[in-house]
Amino acid sequence: MSATIASRRPVRAGFTLIELVVVLIIIATIAGFVIPQIGMISRTSDMAATAKTQSDLSSNIQLFFTLQKRYPQGFDSLLDTGGALYSADTTNADTQTRGLPYSGADGTLLQAQLTATNLTNATNAEYMRSFTRSGFDWVYDHDTAVINSNNSANTFRGLIADANGTGNTAPTSINIAEVTGTALLAKLVPQGLQANRERIVAVGIGPKNSAISKTLTNSPTYPGADGKYYARYIAYFKVYATGERATLVGTSDSYGRTPDYSQQQFNESLPDGGRQG
Repeated sequence: MSATIASRRPVRAGFTLIELVVVLIIIATIAGFVIPQIGMISRTSDMAATAKTQSDLSSNIQLFFTLQKRYPQGFDSLLDTGGALYSADTTNADTQTRGLPYSGADGTLLQAQLTATNLTNATNAEYMRSFTRSGFDWVYDHDTAVINSNNSANTFRGLIADANGTGNTAPTSINIAEVTGTALLAKLVPQGLQANRERIVAVGIGPKNSAISKTLTNSPTYPGADGKYYARYIAYFKVYATGERATLVGTSDSYGRTPDYSQQQFNESLPDGGRQG
């Protein structure tokens, strides 16, 4: 009799409401740990990629100089066609549509570290010769009407006579982006600059530079850049009042982060690190 009653009992086919609630709580708890780590992994990947890219670019530019006895022509000037710095069109990084990034991981904007300057306005006009004799025959200025900032440097400007066979006359002055901010100078030249003898200029490593297909395969941009800000990497050169050839002193991403800073950010973005910036 008891066996018959037992066989008639309904078979349990699912979870109770309490069990479902417990499972959902467990899933939500796990997600709370995992989702922040996904964002951190993404930042870690970006920092690793940008540090490696900067190091590779420095090596490739210097290799080009070793092979060609000059630096590549056709870098981006970081100036617009009016001679001003290619700055962001807004003071809000979320609404920016062109120019250098209006944000900075360390609170320092690259555009605030640069000044549009004229090399012949210095005490010694040999700074201009120092720059051009290193192989800088022409640069590309930025067109502010171009929607994609990464492709905005499309206006040719010759820095020597008949640059690239264009027949232009030699300019009497050279407008260039100069590093004047103390924060960036401290990263690039920790030993400091000799007053009235050395200066640092900046150029963008754009897609039209002559190292492409020689020592560079392409002109990279910062990971995830969508063209609303200029995201190509920057090369920095020291020019001399003596007129001697300019020398490469470093690279950074378009935020002004040098390789050591990017490496630091990579280390601090690891799960056990205290990420800053």
